[in-house]
Amino acid sequence: MKLLEFIFHLGVLFAAYNFIWFFIEFLVKTLSGLQGPSVWQTYLSKAIKYLVLTNITFVFCLDYAKLEPSYVLDWQRLMVGGIILLTYLLGKFQKQQERIQFLGGFNLPQSKKVYSFPLEVTLLVLVSLEFTALYFFPQFADNLLSNWFESNIKSLENAFLLGFIFKVIGFFFLIGIFLKLLNTINVLLSGKPLFVSMSRFSNGQTTTEESEDQFSDYEEVQDEQLNEPKN
Repeated sequence: MKLLEFIFHLGVLFAAYNFIWFFIEFLVKTLSGLQGPSVWQTYLSKAIKYLVLTNITFVFCLDYAKLEPSYVLDWQRLMVGGIILLTYLLGKFQKQQERIQFLGGFNLPQSKKVYSFPLEVTLLVLVSLEFTALYFFPQFADNLLSNWFESNIKSLENAFLLGFIFKVIGFFFLIGIFLKLLNTINVLLSGKPLFVSMSRFSNGQTTTEESEDQFSDYEEVQDEQLNEPKN
């Protein structure tokens, strides 16, 4: 039960953080007047967003000692939090990949958003390295920026309407995490995903490859019958 509650609150945290970050990006774009940011501007902003989120998630995974004014490192709690954070970011990465493949498979116009596969992978590596480094140097996780986000996230959670919305998002986040875990387990047991993503349909894999498998034997039989001498 504690695990479910932990994942649920992480989902609320991610939702509230994205809500705050949306207004920060909107304010920056409004003040700077940027139109169509470049690749480095886009991924610099994304890197800051991911690294701050990693810092906040790490702090959330810490246990605070009531008798002593210090945090307690619980490696089990941190391991679960790190896996969920990486699963969450990998899910966003996978959705981007599927969207690009889907639009390309049907010759639909691509979005104008800047995208770079190597930089996306680099961000995931940086997040993993930061979370691991904070375990050995937890004192760096306690800073003004993370404290500011943490206090504002708590204020949003305690708000009447927004708090309810974030709790609903946290509930669906909990369901999504378990669906991904079921999908992973099914892949390990059977070698096939439990839920087929739309990327399989984008390149016509289900229509061409499967059809060839279904009719290949039939075509061979027909060829043999045609070659038999008629009485």
